[in-house]
Amino acid sequence: MVKLGTILKRGAALLLVSVMVVGSLTACTKSKDTESGNISGDSSSSSTGTEEKAQKIRIAWWGNQVRNDTTLAALDAYTKEHPNVTFETEFSDWSGYWDKMATQAASDNLPDIIQQDYAYISQYQEKNQLANMDAYVTSGALNVADVNDSVLTAGKMNGSLFGIVAGVNAVCTVYNADMLKKAGLTISDHPTYSEIKGLAAQMKEKVDVSTDMPSTEWALQMMARNKGEVLFDSKNAKLGISEETALQYFTDIDEEINSNWGLTIDVLQEATTAGVEGSPIATGKAWIAFPASNQIAAIRNANKDDLQMVMYPQTDDATSENMYLRPSMFWCVAESSKYKDTAVDVINYFTNSEKAQDNLKAERGVPISSKMAKYMEPSLDEIQKQQFDYIAKVTQVATPIDPPYPAGSNEVITLLGDLTDSVRYHEATPKDAASRFIKEANEILAKKGQ
Repeated sequence: MVKLGTILKRGAALLLVSVMVVGSLTACTKSKDTESGNISGDSSSSSTGTEEKAQKIRIAWWGNQVRNDTTLAALDAYTKEHPNVTFETEFSDWSGYWDKMATQAASDNLPDIIQQDYAYISQYQEKNQLANMDAYVTSGALNVADVNDSVLTAGKMNGSLFGIVAGVNAVCTVYNADMLKKAGLTISDHPTYSEIKGLAAQMKEKVDVSTDMPSTEWALQMMARNKGEVLFDSKNAKLGISEETALQYFTDIDEEINSNWGLTIDVLQEATTAGVEGSPIATGKAWIAFPASNQIAAIRNANKDDLQMVMYPQTDDATSENMYLRPSMFWCVAESSKYKDTAVDVINYFTNSEKAQDNLKAERGVPISSKMAKYMEPSLDEIQKQQFDYIAKVTQVATPIDPPYPAGSNEVITLLGDLTDSVRYHEATPKDAASRFIKEANEILAKKGQ
């Protein structure tokens, strides 16, 4: 079980995050009156170029109610500092967000500021839909002095910066510690699939609660990483996994649906559109889930039980570490935006303003600025401490992130979901689903890569 340590121990963990995840603290500050309105030493946003005329900035993000509330609070705070800047906000859950973005991109009507995902950012950049932010870094209008190079590189394509990481997180296992304690059971810091299945049977027997096993492309990706594979071989526009790995994934899906401890098909289907706050663990229908670490805040918002985090499951035959640090998401500026300077200034505010951190509350992950991570340390609540401590633990074992997903990956992910349902509904065997996935996914990627 992940437990909160003493104040000294927490401080050490947070310092580790600051040093190893987002770079060492710099003593350098920038003056307000430097070229292009660089931010001052207190890390507030610049004022140059944003006070001259009224501007309405469109900004889009996906998320849950907690994210909506914190983001709106940060935007309101920005407007108080820049009364001429107001915001037109567009937010939705994950399932509808990308369809909306694709429609807007096709009509050259993207929002000024776009929340982007690691899976899709390169596809938008390749279509010249994202603004190059190198010049803003050079001028100092976008301050990245306290951001570790490896974190900054995540938003670079072809050597140029197109996205600023909104926060650092990692996939995890969230479990209901109250339920586990009631059953008299414990879970290890980095469980295996066999361990979780063993706990699943006991949890059903002892406290009559079901188990939600890993699924979706994250589960397949993490299985692949345990075998030294990658889900997507982006360079060559094909899958990077073996059919054996795909078979292992679908076999686990089949085992869960045919067990007496797994979630029923109706609950699983409901969860696909319920969002984080309506997920089985949030509603008490399951004792375990496998989200991104920053999503624990939204789960806890719906479920007031003691929720704890350990690392994502590993396969029993793992030969490689599967854990890695990931950009939770990016902030990007649309190339079509008429207000690029202001849009960048807002992103700079999100990244470097203490007031922004007060409002954003690390819901998108650990701040990428080491100065802001350090600033937040004294005011972290219990949930935030869990996130920061978890990232510190992952940092100690993390291996490099996979390459960004290639064009066509969204169709491949949809295919994986369809075949997962086919196995759950007994319309396909695990072997047939694995064979189809490899064949059809490679066809999709090859076509999109032409």
